[in-house]
Amino acid sequence: MKFYGNKVNGSYLRDVLPSSDDDVELVKAAIAYGSDATTLIENCLKNKLRLDVWMRYDHTVPVSPNLLRKLLENVGNNIFCNLVPDVLHSKVIWWKGYGAYIGSANLTGRAWLTNIEFGVFLSEEELSADDSLGQLELFFENLSTYEEIFPLTEEVILEQEALYEMRRSQLRQIDEASLKKRKHGVWEGPATHTTPEKAYDAHRTRFIREWGDGLSYLRNIARQAPQYRPAWLNESVPAEWQADQFLHAYYYNEVKDGAKHPYEDFHAQNKADPAKALEAGLKWWSRLPEPPSDEDHNCHERAPVIHELLSKENIGDLTVEGFAEICKANHSTADHVKRMRLETLGIDEARVPMEQRVEAFAEWLWARKNQSGQTIKDLLVYVMDTGKPEDIVDRLFEAAYSEKRKFPHFGINQISEMTGWARPELCPPRNGRTSKGLRALGYDVKIH
Repeated sequence: MKFYGNKVNGSYLRDVLPSSDDDVELVKAAIAYGSDATTLIENCLKNKLRLDVWMRYDHTVPVSPNLLRKLLENVGNNIFCNLVPDVLHSKVIWWKGYGAYIGSANLTGRAWLTNIEFGVFLSEEELSADDSLGQLELFFENLSTYEEIFPLTEEVILEQEALYEMRRSQLRQIDEASLKKRKHGVWEGPATHTTPEKAYDAHRTRFIREWGDGLSYLRNIARQAPQYRPAWLNESVPAEWQADQFLHAYYYNEVKDGAKHPYEDFHAQNKADPAKALEAGLKWWSRLPEPPSDEDHNCHERAPVIHELLSKENIGDLTVEGFAEICKANHSTADHVKRMRLETLGIDEARVPMEQRVEAFAEWLWARKNQSGQTIKDLLVYVMDTGKPEDIVDRLFEAAYSEKRKFPHFGINQISEMTGWARPELCPPRNGRTSKGLRALGYDVKIH
C-alpha cells in the first residue's frame, strides 16, 4: 500500500497511472466531481483500455461540460460514462489486474497535482489478500442495478452547459431556477436499506444467472469442438477441454496484443452474431498446423494431472504434494501466484523459480481452514462431489464468495478451472481467460 498526498509527501496521484507495459484488463472508476479531461482519460485512450466511469449529476454542474463531452466523444474508443443523481461522493479508480486508488481526489487537475489530498493505492495482490477485491467488484456491480442511474447523452451535456452559464451569470439566484431545469429529478438514494444479507443474496442471484449463461455458451462450443479438432490434439481429449483450449488459443493469438486486452473491441464487432464469429474461430482453430500456445501440453499433460488427482476415487486421499501438482497444472492458480508477495508465501529469496513459488502457495493454503472448519480438500470435495450435479453453479458461488467457505487467494477462476479439468461432465473449465475469449466472440459474459 502506498499513500498519495501530492505535495504533502511528494507522492502525486498522477504517478499511479499505469504504463503501456503494465498488465491492465480494464478500468472502472466512481468519481463524484470532475473537470480534468486528460490524466485518467488520456491514459486509457493511449493504452487502449476500456473505461467505465460513474460520475455525479445534479443542477450544480458537478462535472464540467468539457469533461462530459470528452467522455461522450470517446464512446467509440470504449469510454463509457454513467451519471448518478445527487448521492455519489466516492473517489475510487480500479485498474483491474494492476490495483486501485481509493481516497479523496476527484477528477480535477488540482486534485491530481496541487491539492492536499489523502488516498492509498493498493496493488492487485494486496486487494486479493482478503475480500477487498470481491468487495470492490461488488461495489461497481451494484452501481449497475439502480434504475435512477443513467448513461451520459448529448441532451444531458446541453442541459449542463445551460446550467453552467446560468450559474456564472446569476450565481446568487440560480439554485431554485436551475433545479427546475433538471430533466432528471433529485434522487435521495436507494429507497430501501441494504443489509449485508440482502447484498449477498443479490450478488448470488446475479452470479448464478451470468455463470449459468456462460456454461451454456461453453457447452455449446464443446458440442461443436470435436468436429474442428486440430490434427495434433488427441481424439481422446474431452470435448469440454477442447472447447477451453480453443478459447485459450483464440484469445492469446487472435485477441490479446502484448500487454493490451482488446476483447471489448472484438465484442463490439461480434456481439450482433456470436455464432458467426464462433464458426470462423473454430475453422481457424481446426487448420492450425501446430499448437500456438501450448494447447497440446495443457490437454495431454497438465489437465490429466488434475483429472487424476481429483477423481472421485482419489480426491479423498489427496496430499499436500498432490495439491501442489494440481496448483502447478492449474493456469489461473499459477497466474495468481505470480502476483502474490513473496513474504506472504514465506519466501525470502527474490529469485525463486515459479514452480517453487506455487509449491509454497499450495503448502500455505493446505495448512489453512475456512470459517466452517473446512480444509481446501474439504472445499474441493464440497464443490465437486456434494449435492446434485445441476447445482454446481450454486456450489461454485458458495466456495468463492461465502464468508463461511471461501479461502484467501483462492477465487472463482481457480475453483472453476480445477472443477472443469477434474469433472468435465459437470462443467467445462472457466477462468478469466475463458471469459475473455467468450466475450471477444460476442457473448455477453462477465470477466471475473
